[in-house]
This record gives sequence, structure tokens and C-alpha cells, in this order.
Amino acid sequence: METIKLTVHEREATGDGPARRLRATGRIPGVTYGKGLAGTAISLDLVEFRAALAHGHNVVLELDFEGAAKPAKAKGAKGTAKGKPATRYAVVKAIQVHPTRRQVLHVDLHEVDLAVEIEAPVAIELLGTPVGVTEGGVLDWAHREVVVRALPGDIPAVLQLEVGDLLIGHHVTVGALSAPAGVIIVDDPETMVAAVLAPRVEAEEPVEEAGAAPAEPEVIGEAKTEE
Repeated sequence: METIKLTVHEREATGDGPARRLRATGRIPGVTYGKGLAGTAISLDLVEFRAALAHGHNVVLELDFEGAAKPAKAKGAKGTAKGKPATRYAVVKAIQVHPTRRQVLHVDLHEVDLAVEIEAPVAIELLGTPVGVTEGGVLDWAHREVVVRALPGDIPAVLQLEVGDLLIGHHVTVGALSAPAGVIIVDDPETMVAAVLAPRVEAEEPVEEAGAAPAEPEVIGEAKTEE
């Protein structure tokens, strides 16, 4: 199993002002948390983080805390934390991005135990051009990811689905996906992933024949009395 090392720094200053100043230096604010651990405010290098994501959004990160203390125990959690683990691992839980500038604003990292299964979303990649599309149909890609359950190191980057044989009016469901050994797809197998729809045909306006007399409008109202 491959893990990617990511250097993180604990930070004390929080809030919008410190976060803006942090991003101006090429770093991004974030938080790391896990079962039985309180959230820890962190910062990380943007370039290093993007390089880690090049391995896929489900990559397992090996956290290298510089000057970090032991992880704080969450309030109400059982047991006591006896120093930080020799190695701490995490997966990306959420990335907050600016809606227009596409700037990374904040990152949530979820610390995991490599021996304990987790659930995570996995993107679906469609392979091939459906026969129905070449015949004029329209591809409707309705479900673009599924949730899977597996050990953190076994979560795939994508799940591929062949759609080349789809005809107009046909569809394919989650049940057609094939997952690697040790990976369970949680989503309902009957959920539709993609379908090929018939092309829309617009109704044509009737064309009047040249020279035809226009129809007289019907008068709605009181009938005319004969004299």
C-alpha cells in the first residue's frame, strides 16, 4: 500500500484574518480529527497538498507533524491518549474552494486506522462511446460516484464502467460496477448510473399554402338576430 507523506504544522491563530494571511504565504488552513480525538487546527503547503492529490482524492496521507504535540483527546472519549502515535495517517474528508477564483480555502483531514474499514465516495469513470449515442441518442450520466467500504489503503481512485454497448432506451445500474477484492459498494445496486435517451424531436409549425384565404375568426358573443 502506497502512502504519501504530507508535512503539517499546528496553528494557534484561527478566524478569517489569520486564514487570509496564511493563504497569502502559500499555505492553507485546515483541521485534522479522528475517532476519540479532538479537532486540531493545522496548516499545510498548498503545492505539496496538490502534489499529494495528484495520486487521487482517496490517497492515504502520512502526516508529518512538525513540532506537534500528542493529539488531544476528545471530550467524553474513553481511555487516555498516551502520546502521539509513531505514525499518523489521514484521508481527505472535505476541501472548501472559493466559488469563483477556485482557490483552496480550507481542508478537512480525517485520521484513520489502516486496520479499520472506512466508507468513502469513489468517482465512476465511463468507458467507451455508447452505440445509441452514435445513432443520435443522448447520454444521461445520472450517477457520477458511489460510496464504498474498505480499508483506507484499498479505497480505489475510480471505478470504471463500460457503456459502449448501450442502445437508445437502455441504461446501466450500480450493480454493473466491478469492485476490487476487499472493496464493497454500499450504494443500492438498482441505482441508475447512465442511460441513452432518444433524441428530442421538435414539433414543426404547419405551413399555410400560398394563396389560401385566411380563415375568418370565430366571433364569440351574443348571436345576431334575424330581421
